[in-house]
Amino acid sequence: METAPLLARWPRREEAAPQSQAAPAELPVAPAHEEPRTYLAVPYIERHQAKAAGARWDGAAKSWYAGEGADRDALRKWLPENQRQQQDPAMAARDEFAQELRGMGFILEGEHPVMDGATHRIATAGDKGKEKAGFYVGHLDGHVPAGYAKDNRTGQELRWKAKGYHLSDEDRARLIAEAAARRAEREAEQQRQHEAAAQRVQRQLAALQPLDSKHPTPYLQAKGIQPYPGLLTDQAGKTTFVPAYDKTGKHWTTQYIGDDGTKRFAKDSHKEGCFHVLGGMKELDRAPVIVVGEGYATMATLKEAMGAPVASVVAFDSGNVGAVAKALRELHPTKPILVAGDDDRAVQLTQGFNPGREKAEAAARDVGGRAFFPVFAPGEADYPRELAPITPAAWRLHDAAERLLEQGGLSDKGRVAAEKDLLKPEQLAALARMKAHTDFNDLAQRSQLGREGLLRQVMPEAQQAVELHKARVQEQAVKQVQQRGQDQSRSTGHGVQQRQRHGMRAG
Repeated sequence: METAPLLARWPRREEAAPQSQAAPAELPVAPAHEEPRTYLAVPYIERHQAKAAGARWDGAAKSWYAGEGADRDALRKWLPENQRQQQDPAMAARDEFAQELRGMGFILEGEHPVMDGATHRIATAGDKGKEKAGFYVGHLDGHVPAGYAKDNRTGQELRWKAKGYHLSDEDRARLIAEAAARRAEREAEQQRQHEAAAQRVQRQLAALQPLDSKHPTPYLQAKGIQPYPGLLTDQAGKTTFVPAYDKTGKHWTTQYIGDDGTKRFAKDSHKEGCFHVLGGMKELDRAPVIVVGEGYATMATLKEAMGAPVASVVAFDSGNVGAVAKALRELHPTKPILVAGDDDRAVQLTQGFNPGREKAEAAARDVGGRAFFPVFAPGEADYPRELAPITPAAWRLHDAAERLLEQGGLSDKGRVAAEKDLLKPEQLAALARMKAHTDFNDLAQRSQLGREGLLRQVMPEAQQAVELHKARVQEQAVKQVQQRGQDQSRSTGHGVQQRQRHGMRAG
């Protein structure tokens, strides 16, 4: 295979070396990142005065804070609790926003709504179990408090602005500082929870045992896959334990897969950017190609098909694929990275987007890799043309009608109206079939194409990636030879000049 055309087909990236008015109150310390920060309510017109006293600007929090070595006595006047308050517009605006959210069916508990400009997931009246179909963002950093909310189940949206509340510079600065401090406190508490969870799952490993092919768990049997080193189970042998590590090798969380296939992670644990390498982290160094995808079954299927040339990495879900791909790129700047995406066509019909495909393609772009997806036999992953189309709006009507019928208590007229909104059995059957044909394990186990079809699709990807790795190694070797030649030429030329100068002096 020719080197130049092969390299041209893969995106290039910049190579980088691999590599986290009461008495004045006392200054409260709110930890953020690695250093504690004390946020300050500095009005715009006083920013230069505060900066001269040692205040620094936090662009993410949009607030001033006491910098290292600051004059804390001089900054004390800008503590949020020491600011003169003629009114509390934040509480009034927050109450107004809360009323709007409740009107959408959002269930507000604890400190919600949090007016800190961040996105918050929240339960809605129609949720089942631990579902959180709603999210909102509340802002206090403008002259008029504002917010946005959406119920992902119903599609209902809210764009809100406070009525009659205009914040002065002093009020706005105070509220932003308070929101930044609360956010820093939540982040610090989350970090403590993550660390405690990490210690808990690390201790748990001592009571677990490695899985082997002679004693597979129900999950492995159902998926038709073999365990690789690093996969664990308990004495009962029913639950599959998948430890997740960050790029430094720290064990942060564990995915628990029950005998019925249900999945969950350790409570209060850190998952973003964490992954599981089939066979252990050493595989990343050994293999010339890295392939990353969502679930363990998918990646075990691909490992069996592609063989030794690839390190197979589990990212657990589509939302984590991008962070994991970036972490792997930092560890291995030049190795080809393949992203094995799920093709969530059923979700495309019901929600209007395809998370598996979209996240995989974005991850591949970010790391200069390639995304590839399973291709099923005709009719397996396609929605039948002869059926009435399913749209996100139709699905929301179906979902709402189904819940109303489950709750009961409808009048005859109401029941008839709800039943009209239900999708037809053949439409639901088509959706179920599409959901069963989503990833590479489905291709191997459920498709008419089977393992032969899997091999036909993935082996060219693996072979091309291996050839790419060889081409890059060869290209790097040529550059090194050229560099040595240039260095030698410069050294030789310098020696000639030295001898010439010496000869002139001798003459």
